[in-house]
Amino acid sequence: MVTKVLLTLLVIVLAYLYLRRRMNRNTPQRPRVKTEPVSSDTPVKTIAILFVLVSFTLTVGFFVYRWIDGNQLLRVTLISPQSSEPLYYQVHKSELQERSFTTTDGQIIRIGGQDRLQIETVAD
Repeated sequence: MVTKVLLTLLVIVLAYLYLRRRMNRNTPQRPRVKTEPVSSDTPVKTIAILFVLVSFTLTVGFFVYRWIDGNQLLRVTLISPQSSEPLYYQVHKSELQERSFTTTDGQIIRIGGQDRLQIETVAD
C-alpha cells in the first residue's frame, strides 16, 4: 500500500517537472525586465500545495488509524460442541481472520464449521 502512494507521488512529481520544462522551452527568450510578479499563479500554487498537504495528512491519518485499530486486543471465546468448557484466547484484531486466528502467544487456531466464537474487547 505504501508503495502505491509513493509511486503516485513519484508520477505527480515527474509530470510536474515535465510540464515545467515544456513550458520553459515553449516560451521565447525575452530580455529580462524587472516587473511585478504575476499573481495569477499564486492561487493555483496555493491550492495545489494545500491539496497535497491535506492528501498527505489524510493518508498518514488513515495508516495510523489502521495500525491502532489492528493492534486492539480482543478476548476470543471459542465454544465447541465437542468440549464441555469454552476456551479463551487473547488476539490482536489484525490477526483475526474468517476461519482462523493467531493468538498473542503465536498459536494458530483453526475454527471448525460447528464452532462458535464470541469476541469482546479487552479494556486497558
